[in-house]
Amino acid sequence: MPKPYLHDELFEINDNLNPILNEIGPYQYLSIDNFYKRPDDIHQMLSESWTPSFKISERGYNFKDYYDCRAVFPIQHDTIEYLKNIPILKNKFENPDFNEIYSNTFSWINVPSPNCQFLPHEDENLNVLVYMDKIGSGGTALYENYKYMPHHVENIDIRYNIEELKYHVIPSEFNKCVIYNGRIPHGGYIEDHNQYTNGNWRHNLVYFFNN
Repeated sequence: MPKPYLHDELFEINDNLNPILNEIGPYQYLSIDNFYKRPDDIHQMLSESWTPSFKISERGYNFKDYYDCRAVFPIQHDTIEYLKNIPILKNKFENPDFNEIYSNTFSWINVPSPNCQFLPHEDENLNVLVYMDKIGSGGTALYENYKYMPHHVENIDIRYNIEELKYHVIPSEFNKCVIYNGRIPHGGYIEDHNQYTNGNWRHNLVYFFNN
């Protein structure tokens, strides 16, 4: 049965939020607890919606060893009004081309070894990530000694052995927003891969701002 919703209501941001500056290794990031007013409704939508594949290739492993999916939602004006008042984002709205929210929806088909994580990458943006994952096993890894690979590698396989890399993990917490420089080598991090299989999914939402 279709379930209609108004975007500005479903993705409405809480009032009087308190951004906190955190240090992790050599890096800094902002965290904002209790970000959305209706996180359970958003989680239900992400959990029950059909979601298209992301970065798939005939030679790749998506939909063979794992499900890596992404949906796109148009952004609401109130989100921009809130985020542009966060100090680190104040100068990001002179030429706004920022009008979408991206979902990351992931689950394993074949569970990998513990050292296998998401392929580290860099973005030409400031990343605003909201954890919508109620399992919360892991978060986001920021890497110190990773040599950048082109993004097209992700079309084949998002898995990467991080055993020899130095990294720091921003812990996932349901409905928490974290903001960090996308030029820092980073990637999703799962502490216990077995938590994300057999119908259990990892969810987050991301906004990108030009640096």
